Amino acid sequence: MSGPTTAIFTGDPVTVLVSAAAIRAAQAVMAGYSEAADIQATHQQNRDRMLAAQKSANQQGLSAMQANVKNAEAEFARIAELAKRYGAADKIAASLPARPDTNSESQMATYVQALRSLVHELRSILLTESALRMDDADPGLILQSVIDASAPPAQLDAVQRLLSRIAHLGEYPQQIAAIAQDITAQPTLETERAKLLMNELRLRIQQHAEAIHNQHVQEATSLVLEQSLKDLGYQVEAVSHTLFVEGGVVHFRKPGWDNYMVRMRVDPKNASTNFNVIRAVEAESNERSVQDHIAEDRWCAEFPALLKALEARGLHLDVTRRLEAGEVPVQLVHKDKLPKFADTEEAQALKQQKSMKLS
Repeated sequence: MSGPTTAIFTGDPVTVLVSAAAIRAAQAVMAGYSEAADIQATHQQNRDRMLAAQKSANQQGLSAMQANVKNAEAEFARIAELAKRYGAADKIAASLPARPDTNSESQMATYVQALRSLVHELRSILLTESALRMDDADPGLILQSVIDASAPPAQLDAVQRLLSRIAHLGEYPQQIAAIAQDITAQPTLETERAKLLMNELRLRIQQHAEAIHNQHVQEATSLVLEQSLKDLGYQVEAVSHTLFVEGGVVHFRKPGWDNYMVRMRVDPKNASTNFNVIRAVEAESNERSVQDHIAEDRWCAEFPALLKALEARGLHLDVTRRLEAGEVPVQLVHKDKLPKFADTEEAQALKQQKSMKLS
């Protein structure tokens, strides 16, 4: 396979969601470290003058931070334990970001903040999974009481237990809220109407959870795809979080590919994705190049690595159609209609030239 390829994304939704959560946590940690380093460099002189006076205070701050780290990691371990009932404990355990191997208070604070955000997101994933299965959610996952009404205890408790399944998803849809209110207005849960309303509420809650779940999986798929490409060394056009919902195209390439890049087009209607090599040209042209075949073969050689990287994060690509190199001409696209990638090899060479001139 080296020509245009059509494939379908499939996979384990929980793994994809956890992978996306881990990516966001890692990005938050790296961004925090970078910001702390910039601040430290800016204030280095002032910091040196104040170091002696702050030594004792820093020790106290470090002790408090270490306690925060311990608490955050304990909460993460609790979530991983709760995930066993959904077969996701190992996946969640692997999402734990690396603790900084330093006593830097700023880096520790960044780590704790990212870990707390990750725990919040993982809890939401497990709560949604519980709602999809309509099982009894572990009390350790429930965030809050969801309604406050002066209804009979039995009705109130029954509605609360059901609505608690989707409390983490935000405001309830109007239909769900109306059914819940109708149930709390019933004199007893033993009437035929009350039983029908309870069944309807369960169904609506499950449907709502499924719709939100699918949306989150599609958004997570976009992030996993983008990060996997970057991890493999590709320059990637910004990937919209709605790519697998609304469809669209994404272009990516590696430095040194000259005018060639890969176009990935997503069609949500039939859940298919098409990959093909394209070449940027100055003007409308039918000119073909012997390099076209080489570019397709190069992409063919690299495609399995992408499949493997996506597989590790819970995404599978089932190839449904593939053409050999040269079977159809490489698509020529006017360069003004394509994203502009900075070729890092050329940029590095230019930087070295400037450095030589200054020295």
